[in-house]
Amino acid sequence: MHLHMPVALWFSLLAPLWLAAVQAQQFLQEPPAFIKPCLLKDSLSNDCLTANIESLFQHWRNGVPGLRGVGSLDPFRVGRLRIAQRVPPNVDVSVELRNMSTIGLSQAKILNSTTLLNSGQYTLGFHVHLTQINITSNYKLKGHVLLLNLNSAGILSADLDNLEFYVALRMQPQLAEGLTFMNVTAIKTDIVRIDKIRVNLTNLFGGNQELERSANELFNENWRVLFDVLRPVLTETFDSVLQDRFTKIFRYLPAKYLFEDFA
Repeated sequence: MHLHMPVALWFSLLAPLWLAAVQAQQFLQEPPAFIKPCLLKDSLSNDCLTANIESLFQHWRNGVPGLRGVGSLDPFRVGRLRIAQRVPPNVDVSVELRNMSTIGLSQAKILNSTTLLNSGQYTLGFHVHLTQINITSNYKLKGHVLLLNLNSAGILSADLDNLEFYVALRMQPQLAEGLTFMNVTAIKTDIVRIDKIRVNLTNLFGGNQELERSANELFNENWRVLFDVLRPVLTETFDSVLQDRFTKIFRYLPAKYLFEDFA
């Protein structure tokens, strides 16, 4: 999967194909045993929805039985991602990541969820906690980070502890094959907490191990500055994960399996 294109543009391009996609594939004939239909009413706390979302992450972490195109959640792979980040005076850098692998997403805990109905559209909000995330990727980097001028390519590995983010997912009921499905129209994530980042980049100075070790120590001592570089990577990754999975799952599961309102 390549992430050069903003998530919102993907939605605008794919929306006209949604109905045809539902009609072209077989929907799930029986509700999953781990799902309990919830009421989609305005609520600041929806424990039923919280349990369902968490179950979708965990039970279908290796894909969705009978549904093509939904790959593994652990690891979740991204083919290429490009970012340019400027946070004066510490960061002014362009980064390209290839073959990025993220591990830990299937262990997501949903701390809280909310529901809102407005003009025929439903907005689901949920607060996600991830105990630990591991990222590995090939990288190319050019610019300066902290006091270092860098122009290098190698392997990036990073461990992130206690990451929390909010998700807003907007969806609208659509009829297909005589059933109601939920069409996901927008997704947005917002990272609100992270306790620690440990990072290692290889080949920073053409193989000079002493300089490389010193640079990685500097990055880890100033990990919050480094987080300014990683934040758009994480946000785009989470947006991509949730867009891909929820769009496909919600057009495969009739709405009545998930939401009592459509029974």
